[in-house]
Amino acid sequence: MNWIKRAQHRFGTDFDEFLLHSAKVLRIVQGRPDELARDRFRSLANFYLGQPYADRPARFFSFPRKPPKAEIVEERPFSDGSVRTYSFRSGYTVRNPDFRDEYLNAKENQTAYLVHWNHGDKMRNTILCCHGYSLGDPGQAERMFRVNRLYGLGLDVALFIAPFHWKRASSLLQRFSPPFPFQHPVLGLEGFGQAMYDLSSSFLLLEEMGASRIGLIGASLGGYVAALFASLTRKADLVTLIVPFLDFQSLRVPAGPFFREAKRDEGGTAVQEEIEALWRIHSPFSHACNLPPERCLLIASTGDRLCPFEDVKRLYEHWGEPQHFFLRGGHALFFPRRGRGEAWYRFLHEHGFI
Repeated sequence: MNWIKRAQHRFGTDFDEFLLHSAKVLRIVQGRPDELARDRFRSLANFYLGQPYADRPARFFSFPRKPPKAEIVEERPFSDGSVRTYSFRSGYTVRNPDFRDEYLNAKENQTAYLVHWNHGDKMRNTILCCHGYSLGDPGQAERMFRVNRLYGLGLDVALFIAPFHWKRASSLLQRFSPPFPFQHPVLGLEGFGQAMYDLSSSFLLLEEMGASRIGLIGASLGGYVAALFASLTRKADLVTLIVPFLDFQSLRVPAGPFFREAKRDEGGTAVQEEIEALWRIHSPFSHACNLPPERCLLIASTGDRLCPFEDVKRLYEHWGEPQHFFLRGGHALFFPRRGRGEAWYRFLHEHGFI
């Protein structure tokens, strides 16, 4: 690696460190949970750890059998077609009855959304996108996933809105800092259960509307969602993960009062062990991918500090060495700048999507 490439790589990783430091400085300071909060958490966690979920984590997740009844809540022209926003009632049932009322209290989150950039005809290959943390706004996603380029290549494109994001948030503040999936381990687990259910509903809805093959792509937190979905179902024709977040134990930004509970006493140690047990239920490393390696693509930066590259290497081995493209730099700044897109479009072309 020459000095220019080394400088680019260092610049990308240093920028990640700046983002991490800024997040730590700007976050609302949250104290460690007191004994009452610990007891409440352990009571809730015991439900999941006392069920077969810890040993057979796939049993935690549920999936719809038929498409949801959806309505168009917004429509506007897009190129020679249109972009439509569909809403439908989330059919997910919260597993833990003691947490159900608390979870369902977020009324806005019980409505799911699917944004669909479409040509207006049927049997189009379709790319379904999973956005990153706090990035559920369709305008952001349209730029992030280069929807205009994909549309111009003949694809329909759809965006899945994760729980508690965009219109599923209860407030403007929550849109900026959603509680899912980092704020509370139990909410995170149930949130991933809901994400899997609603994402499956989105697949069924697209199929009902006439989509042909459907490829799944996820970036950052969306990579976690896409990786988990590809490990629990066989719905996606192919899957692409871009700078994916993959392991909660690698999380470096404090996120909620239960983040890395201090192990200063027996109670703190027990709580941390139970948190990690909940994480394992929804971890992509707890499940085998249902797609063959040649239908999976990993795109990551070797100096990523927000979503550590070491976790991508672990998933690469866990998934049987799928197709991959690794860049220099970090999560947000990477080199070569066009490398991600070129690798992705090449992958789509190889599999007959474009």
